[in-house]
Amino acid sequence: MNSSAEHEKLDPCLPLPALFTPMRFATGILALLTTALGLWMFFGLNLQAGTKYPCEHAFYHGIDSPILAVELASSGEHLQRALNPACSDQVRPESPDYQQELTALQFKAASAIHRDTVADCFLIPLYASFIWFFASMFTVGQQGSLGWLRRVLTVVVPLTALADYVEDLGIFRALADGISDTIAQQISWPSRFKWTVLGLALLITAITLILSANALYSIATRRLFSIGYMASGGLIIAGVWRPPLIELGMKMFSMIVLFQIIGLLGPYVSRWLKPHPPTYEEDFCERKKAAHVDVAVHT
Repeated sequence: MNSSAEHEKLDPCLPLPALFTPMRFATGILALLTTALGLWMFFGLNLQAGTKYPCEHAFYHGIDSPILAVELASSGEHLQRALNPACSDQVRPESPDYQQELTALQFKAASAIHRDTVADCFLIPLYASFIWFFASMFTVGQQGSLGWLRRVLTVVVPLTALADYVEDLGIFRALADGISDTIAQQISWPSRFKWTVLGLALLITAITLILSANALYSIATRRLFSIGYMASGGLIIAGVWRPPLIELGMKMFSMIVLFQIIGLLGPYVSRWLKPHPPTYEEDFCERKKAAHVDVAVHT
């Protein structure tokens, strides 16, 4: 990776040259895979008719996501509302086949959560690796505060992944063995820990971007992404007490990962595209009137 001395030699009036490194490519691929699987999980849970969660999202504390409602359920009652919803928007008590219809819908709701939890087991190593690789790109070869932040992140990211797997095991147990206050606690406490350390990992990444002088991104781009990481990390940590903030924070983080696909892999794609450099036109005004050209470039 480039040092700060090399970064200072760059002409500030020119675009930064693309830095092609194995870590950049690997991080871009991780961003692509994380986004692809995340979108598949989202559309399957919310939009696809055959696999979506079928009932109203009438959960506690204003939570809209069925998965988050399961993860943060602190009691059997809260867990019941997510895994075995009332489905009052789909079936009415006066229906002659009420119990059969309700059972079918509840089975479909539990199946949607089970499917999403299975997918989450594959998503965990992807998003955890992305966070570590992305932050590491801006700390490799640098000592002091950045080296210390990388060591902290090396501890925090695996803790996030481990807590997420423990939470998923609790969800599988609730689906297989039934709902109780004990099982709800076995899900909610690892989940709260996961969200806290994930938010901390994002805040550390934000600080890394602020302190780094790596020329992979321009100073303005690093500052912009640091704001995004700081906002999403802060919202996720605050969401441990106000759950809807977790949903907002994760939407922001998802957008950041999406932008990283373009930022990290874009230069690789652009090498395959034929450039069309602008040209200087002596008779621009006359040709503009004749609708032959739209832009003039002066040198």
